[in-house]
Amino acid sequence: MKKFLFQLLVFSSPLLVYLVYPSYVLWKSEENFHQIDATISSKEKYLFGYNYNENNYGYIKWRYLNDNEKKTVWALGSSRVLQFRENMFDKSFYNAGYTLGKINDFRPFLNSIPKSKYPDYMIINLDQWMFNEAFDDLRTKASSTVWEKSFTFFPKIVPTYNTIYSEAFNNSKNSENTIETASPYRKIGMNAKRNNTGFRNDGSMFYGKQIKNLIDKNPEAEDFNYAETFIRIRKGSSRFEYGDSINERAFVELNELLKFCQENKIKVIAFLPPFADKVYDRMETSTNYGYLKNMHKKIKPFFDNYNFEVYDFSKMSLCNSNDNETIDGFHGSETTYQRMLISMLNSGSVLNKVTSLERLKTDLANRKNNYVVYDDEKTD
Repeated sequence: MKKFLFQLLVFSSPLLVYLVYPSYVLWKSEENFHQIDATISSKEKYLFGYNYNENNYGYIKWRYLNDNEKKTVWALGSSRVLQFRENMFDKSFYNAGYTLGKINDFRPFLNSIPKSKYPDYMIINLDQWMFNEAFDDLRTKASSTVWEKSFTFFPKIVPTYNTIYSEAFNNSKNSENTIETASPYRKIGMNAKRNNTGFRNDGSMFYGKQIKNLIDKNPEAEDFNYAETFIRIRKGSSRFEYGDSINERAFVELNELLKFCQENKIKVIAFLPPFADKVYDRMETSTNYGYLKNMHKKIKPFFDNYNFEVYDFSKMSLCNSNDNETIDGFHGSETTYQRMLISMLNSGSVLNKVTSLERLKTDLANRKNNYVVYDDEKTD
């Protein structure tokens, strides 16, 4: 028996050696092998930023909303709603963005949350491509259990471990020995520790390293000068698929969402999120994005029918922002979203009941820089 065990150990030793280093990296960075439920609801100042396990974000948002007291205001949608922050509101707020990406994801997510936790006001982004059949033909629908089951404790060994070794052997800037330690946050996950990037306690997103690179005009900034977005437009890919007309099925799903919210006494404030002006203009002149034409005009009657709000901020200038305040080609900064909220309030939005227009204007005037209004983090 001892001989067999010895032979087994010798046989398996290469595999064990292979597993040790990446496992250590993932454990040390808290990318894997860590339970996070207690942290999600804690008062500790944290930053969740995963590199290999972005699916965890859906679980984090779902868990927070289930385990904590009802919030008066939610932001709900894709990554293009993430710059709304609790600092912008006088009532309780949580940003549940990055939980969904399609128009028919909203209702399954809402159905996964107890009705007693539903907000009074819900800000949602309607990504323009949600209405493009080439992006989503709406023939599949998420289960309401997706978010509950989305946490990854153990890593996907082969792709993850091979990538970690590749970074180490190439002396990559993303290798384990570059992980940061000093921070006002408890940083959880590789993206948080390497790039000072992740989700705050209120669910909003902080783009630490990206903001620093943009301020420094560093070409290493992601989508620098919108180069990557322009490639997407040229190829008609990665959410920039070509489309001539709006998908009528999306109108049906939109109406069902608004009906659901009315039945559950949720006031909806929706918006078409901004592209950089240069990006939107490129899309318009390409003649490949006919579905964008008059989109706001076509969806507004659905909102009017339920006495809800929808705003067209399809490019930065429509919310009094500009391309110098973008995170990338299709994400505005915190400053952009402050301007967006101010524009809503100036238009008589129901959100006037949960925040102060004058305070927001003062905060904007005293902003830290083009990208950050509320200076409660470090960007280095």
